[in-house]
Amino acid sequence: MVMATVKVARVSFGSQLKKSCLLSPQRSFSALKSATRTAAPPSTSKASTTSGQASGVSRKSVTKNEKKAKKALPAPDSTEAQLKQIEGMMNMANTSNLFPTMDMWGTKLVTLDVEIPRDAPLRMLFTNPGAFWHAKQHNFSNWLKNTFSMYTIAKARAFTGVDCDFRFSHLFLPRTWRQLGNITSHSSKSWLAPMRRTAMDNYLAIGRAIADKDEVTLKALTTADHATKVNKIVRTRKPGQVWQWKVLSDVSDKALFQEKSLFRPLTISPGATIVSIRSGEVYIAKEPPKRGNRLVIHALVKFETTQEFKVFTKQGQSIDTKSAEPHRVVEYLVLEKVGWYDNTWQVRDQIYK
Repeated sequence: MVMATVKVARVSFGSQLKKSCLLSPQRSFSALKSATRTAAPPSTSKASTTSGQASGVSRKSVTKNEKKAKKALPAPDSTEAQLKQIEGMMNMANTSNLFPTMDMWGTKLVTLDVEIPRDAPLRMLFTNPGAFWHAKQHNFSNWLKNTFSMYTIAKARAFTGVDCDFRFSHLFLPRTWRQLGNITSHSSKSWLAPMRRTAMDNYLAIGRAIADKDEVTLKALTTADHATKVNKIVRTRKPGQVWQWKVLSDVSDKALFQEKSLFRPLTISPGATIVSIRSGEVYIAKEPPKRGNRLVIHALVKFETTQEFKVFTKQGQSIDTKSAEPHRVVEYLVLEKVGWYDNTWQVRDQIYK
C-alpha cells in the first residue's frame, strides 16, 4: 500500500509536467517550477530515506566542488588575483614597521606608460588626415598624463634640485600651469632643469663606462634589468680590443638651457629633452618614509648628440675606420627615480620610435 502511494505521486507529477510542456513548449520552465511547487512530497518513511540519501550525496558533491574551487588558483589577470595582491600590499603596509631594515616596497616594477610623441606636421592634414588626427589625439593624451604627473610630483615636492613650495592655491596662477604643462621646456627656470642636467651627465658616464668596461659605474647608474642588457654589450668586445667613445656635440649648460620663443627658435641642439613623464605613489605604508617621498618617477628623455666611436688594438691600430666617422645619434631612454632611495636617476629601459 505504501508503494502504491509513492507510484501515484510520481505518476501525477510526470503526467502534469508532460501535459503542461506539450500544451505550451515555451512555458516548459515555468511549468516545471509550478509542478515542483504543487507536487505532493512522499509521505512514507521509505521515500524520506531515499530523499535523505540523495540530499547527502548532493551535499558531498557540493563540498567536493567547493574544495576543488578553493584549490584552484585564480588567473594572474583576474579580479580575484588583483584583489589578493592589493590585500598583500596592505598587509605589508601594516607590518612594515616590524622589519625596519627591510625595504618591502623595493619590488620589481614595470615601466610606466611613458610615450614617444608622434610627428603631426600640418601637411599631413591634407595628405593623411586620419593619421594626423590620430597623432594629435595620442599627443594630447600624453600631455594630460604628463601634466597630472607633474602635479603629483609638485604636491610631493619631489623635483630634483628644486625647492618647490607647491600649494593648492598655486593652481590658480598662470606661471604654475606653464611649469606643469610644459615638460619639454629647455629653460633653466623649469622645475625639470636640474633633472635634465643629471640625465645628460649620467648618459655621458654610462657611455664612457661601456667603453672602459667599468661595471661598477654601470651598476650605479642603471637598474638591474638594464644593467644586464648593457653588460651583454660589454662582453661582446673581442679580446685585445680597446673602445673609445666620445660625444662631439655641445652638452654644456649653454646648449642644455636655452630660452625658446615663437620668433626665436633654438640655435643649437639641447642634447636632452624630456618628452614624457609618469609618477605614482608606490610606498603606501601608514608612516612616511624616513627619507624622500613616496613616489616612483619615470621620465622618457630624448638624447640627440653627435658621437664618435672608435675601436683600436692594444698596439693602437684602428679597426673598422668607417664606423669611426662622427654620426648623429637619437636615443629614447627611460630614467627612474625612487623617492625613498638616496640615489641618482637610473636608466631602466630604452624605447625605440
